[in-house]
Amino acid sequence: MTDKSSRELYLLERFLPQLFPNEEYSLTQPLPPLPDVVVELNSRRIGIEITDLIPDEEARRQEKLQDMILREAQRAFENKCELPLHVTVDFSPAITQKGIQRQQVGQQLADIIWQSVESVKDQPGNQDQFYIQIERQHDAYFHDIGVFYLNRITDACWSPITSFWVPAAPIDSIQEIIRRKSQNVPGYLSGCDEVWLLILETGSPSSYFDHYEQLRESTFDSAFSRTLVGRISHAEIVELKSEAQ
Repeated sequence: MTDKSSRELYLLERFLPQLFPNEEYSLTQPLPPLPDVVVELNSRRIGIEITDLIPDEEARRQEKLQDMILREAQRAFENKCELPLHVTVDFSPAITQKGIQRQQVGQQLADIIWQSVESVKDQPGNQDQFYIQIERQHDAYFHDIGVFYLNRITDACWSPITSFWVPAAPIDSIQEIIRRKSQNVPGYLSGCDEVWLLILETGSPSSYFDHYEQLRESTFDSAFSRTLVGRISHAEIVELKSEAQ
């Protein structure tokens, strides 16, 4: 499984209880031309195509530095422990300053997580899953660190999440994403009964938005059966009104 596929599956798992409440289902991640994930339930095959909402280039630059630090931290942690963790880190603004030694900062982050995981992973009830919230309000580089382990998710995912000024959700950008992805719907339907589009506001700086009431009032052109925005920051699904192209 690629890093992209692992990340998509992890983020989708956050919303499955809302999308399929009280239903038994199984997941597969097929190859193209099928969508990213296929959900099988009650003899139906629902394809879900997943994409991100990222229009901010400066935020992309900051994310690149944060991603490099996280890769260093993940490598250092996994040299000690093979648990496939899902880690989210709220970086402090100081992390974007010039001269940051990413290897040193990554090692520091790995040590913080290692110490926390060591203290809980062998406790009764934590063999299948556990969650740790680490608050470091006075740390130079990190504010909050979330560490999640679930034994049926076998690929690690380390991601940044940072607070910053939140712009209005970009209606035109979302419509362009829907238009682009809609071109692939015939291929998606070759192995599915219906296909949904899930656009992720992932919680990274370049994908945070506000004023979602504007989206709820708008109607989008979409070839998908359902067109959804998944807000990681609010654990919320926003279903967009749409009509066939």
